Amino acid sequence: MKIGDAAIIGLGRSGEAAAELLLERGAAVTVFDDRAGPAQQERAVRLKEKGAVLHLGAESGKGWGGFRTVIASPGVPPGHPLLARARREKVPVISEVELAGRFLKGRLIAVTGTNGKTTTVSLLVEIFRRAGAKAAAAGNIGYPLCRLVREGNDCAVVVAEISSFQLEQVETFRPGSAVFLNLAPDHLDRYPGMKEYGEAKLKIFARQGRGDRAIYPESLAAFVERTLPPGVEKVTWGGKRGTVRFERGELRYYSPGGGGTICREEDIAGRGAAFRENVLAAAAVALREGVAAGDIAAVLGTFAGIPHRLEYVAGAAGVEFYNDSKATNPAAVAAALESFSRPVIWLAGGSDKSLDFSPLGPLLPGRVKRAILLGETREKLRSLAEGRVAFQVVSSLPEAVGAAWQAAAPGDVVLLSPGCASFDMFPDYRARGELFKSLVGELVSRAGKAQRSQCPR
Repeated sequence: MKIGDAAIIGLGRSGEAAAELLLERGAAVTVFDDRAGPAQQERAVRLKEKGAVLHLGAESGKGWGGFRTVIASPGVPPGHPLLARARREKVPVISEVELAGRFLKGRLIAVTGTNGKTTTVSLLVEIFRRAGAKAAAAGNIGYPLCRLVREGNDCAVVVAEISSFQLEQVETFRPGSAVFLNLAPDHLDRYPGMKEYGEAKLKIFARQGRGDRAIYPESLAAFVERTLPPGVEKVTWGGKRGTVRFERGELRYYSPGGGGTICREEDIAGRGAAFRENVLAAAAVALREGVAAGDIAAVLGTFAGIPHRLEYVAGAAGVEFYNDSKATNPAAVAAALESFSRPVIWLAGGSDKSLDFSPLGPLLPGRVKRAILLGETREKLRSLAEGRVAFQVVSSLPEAVGAAWQAAAPGDVVLLSPGCASFDMFPDYRARGELFKSLVGELVSRAGKAQRSQCPR
C-alpha cells in the first residue's frame, strides 16, 4: 500500500507507532503535537533518528503542506485546527488503527464498548492461546496496532481493543468479528451527546460484510442491528435468547446443533456482575471462532482479572483494598460498588468529562460507608454525597488513602473507583492505579509492623 508523504497529528504511543510503521515503508513523515513535554521529547528523539520531521509545542503547525495522508492520534479532538485544515485541503484523514488494519495479516477480532474492553480482550487472548492459537492483544489496551504490525505481524489471531476515538477516522477497517460490549455515558466532553458517542462506536461494523460476525448483548440488539451491513452474521449473548447465557448457576451455550454447559458459575475466578458480562462476551466470540467449551472453561477458572480493574491489592487488620483506577465513568463505578456486600470506603474523583453522576446517588446509602473525594470533580461529587453518605474532600491521592485507612474498620473495603479520567493529576489511569497500590503497600507494611510490635514475646 502506498501512503506518500504523511502527517501525524499527536505524538502519543499510537502516533509514534504509526510514524515508525510509515518510515519503515519508505514514507516521508512529519509529526505535529501541541505538547512538548518530556514524553513527546523522548519520542521525538527516537523518530528523528529514523528520519521523521518533528514540530512540537509552539512549532506545531509549521512546515505544513504537501501531505497525501494525515493520521490522527486518538487523543486529538476532531475539531483540531490541523485536522480542519487537512479536510479543507481534501487530504484524507485516517486513524492509527485504520492505517494498521491495511497491513494486518492475522484474523482480526475488534472489541469496543464503554466498559470492559480490556478485560474482554485479555480473556479472549488467553482463551485462544489455551486453544493453541498464536494470539496477541493490541489497540487501546496499550500496545498500538501499528506496533503489532511492525513487531509481530505473524499472529493467527489479533484481538484489538478499539475506542470510539479510534473509530472516528476509519475507512476500510474490517474486523472478522466485531464486538460491541455496552454503551453508557462517557466522553461527553468530546461528543455533543450520547447519540454521537454511540454512532462513533457503531463504526466498528461499518465495513463488515458477508462472512463477518457482529457480536453484541441482547440488550443492544435494536440499537446495533439497525445499522448492520447486509450479510453480517448476528451473534448475541445474555438475555433469554443469547447464544451464551447464565442459567441455573451454569454458563451455557446454544447453537443450531444443540448446546451444553461451559462451566458452573461458581467455578469462574473473577468477581462482579461486570466481569460476568465480559465472560459472556468472550465465550460468545470464542465459540463462534471454533474454540472448544473446555478451553474456555479452563481459562475462566483461573483468570481473576486485569490490573486496575477491581484488582485486589492487599489486606490489613481486616480491611481489604481494591484498585479500580480504570473505572473512568459512572457506569463502571456502579458495577464496582455492586460487586461488594461489605461496607465500602469509596475513593472518587478526577478530571471532568462532563458526565452526570446522579445515577450513582441511589447506590450510595447502605453501601458506601464514606466517600473520599478529590480532583477536578470533587465538588460535583460532594453534591452527590451530601445528604446520602458521610464524605470528606482531600487534595491528593496519598491524603485520600490515609483518610480511608483512618475511617476503615475490620470488614470494610477501601475501593479506588474514580469515575473520572486521571488527567488532572496523572498521565493516565495506570499511573493513578500504580500510586494507589504503592501507597497501600506502604500502609499495609506499617500496619503489619505495628501489629507485630504489640505481640507478646
